[in-house]
Amino acid sequence: MGFTPTTDGVPQGGVISPLILNIALHGLEEAAGVRYRGGIHADDVVPGSPAVSRYADDLVACCQTRQQAEQVKARLAAWLAPRGLAFNEAKTRIVHLTEGFEFLGFNLRRYRDGKLLIKPSTTAIKEFRKRLAREFRTLRGANVAAVLAKIVPIVRGWVAYYRTVVSSKVFAALGNYLWKLTYKWACWTHSNKPKRWIVQRHYGKFDKFRADRWVFGDRATGAYLPNPAWTDIVRHTLVKGGASVDDPDLTRYWAQRRRKVKPPLDSYTVRLLSSQDGRCTLCGQDLLTVEDPPQTPQGWEWWYLWVTKKAIAADYLVHHDQPGRSRDQRTHLVHAHCSRRNHPVRAAAGTVMSKRSPTALAACLGRMRGNALVRS
Repeated sequence: MGFTPTTDGVPQGGVISPLILNIALHGLEEAAGVRYRGGIHADDVVPGSPAVSRYADDLVACCQTRQQAEQVKARLAAWLAPRGLAFNEAKTRIVHLTEGFEFLGFNLRRYRDGKLLIKPSTTAIKEFRKRLAREFRTLRGANVAAVLAKIVPIVRGWVAYYRTVVSSKVFAALGNYLWKLTYKWACWTHSNKPKRWIVQRHYGKFDKFRADRWVFGDRATGAYLPNPAWTDIVRHTLVKGGASVDDPDLTRYWAQRRRKVKPPLDSYTVRLLSSQDGRCTLCGQDLLTVEDPPQTPQGWEWWYLWVTKKAIAADYLVHHDQPGRSRDQRTHLVHAHCSRRNHPVRAAAGTVMSKRSPTALAACLGRMRGNALVRS
């Protein structure tokens, strides 16, 4: 058995590319001169030591002085050379933190009051707005259901990626921009209709938990476009020291960390997930697979598409707002494939449905209204 020489390398953007880079660049922190304190302060760098953050082939080195930054760059250049790698001088800069810099779609800058704020970068915002405008132009002639199916995952994915930083004002501005795009699309679609008719047809109070009657949605199905300004800001929790997901001794730590990550779903669905301990009330299995959260806006977009199409469905057993109903008759979240089954499913022990033996008749992914959808 022989080996074939690989002279072409890994294509940029390939699925294996980040792994190859992590292997090739292992030890970069030590080469830059980063030193950590020991004991209970193992997460902190030694005073005067540079700090390096890296994601695949993108890295940032935070130094005390410009001279130290130039020294770190020289050391890293010497460390990369034997590996056939070098800095891209066009993208490599040494700047003061008060000027700010962009990294992975974020802008990091220390302001006059001394606060270090991390925000979505101007470049990322402009590119996202261009994409939304392009998608709405492409959707001219489509119905409102097709518009929502295309736009909602894109918006939720982008918002989920930036919800851990200072994004409230950005989300509010994005919500106003989305409203203009939807109104422009509606006026183009119904060019022969008066504005009042257009508003009554496509806008309303679709979210029953919010007093906003200017939400764009589909009156036939109840689906709607969520306002990015509704998103709660959830700060990112730093990983302890050099903890690795591949360390078998830290399996419990990573499992607990993943459970604390709130999915980018509406607050009502998140409350249902919490009340059910994240389990399907029909089969008792986890509704959402416990995996590492996506690391890009596109990753969150694909995650949301997977959840809405394959993972969960809101199964309305009875009207959720009828008083006097017992807990086992209220709204629950179930797997989409569980709700599509036409044979009796035994409820898992310990779930809120364990006292009943339901037959799921629902077969849609949206929230269904009406009287009982199951028979006991």
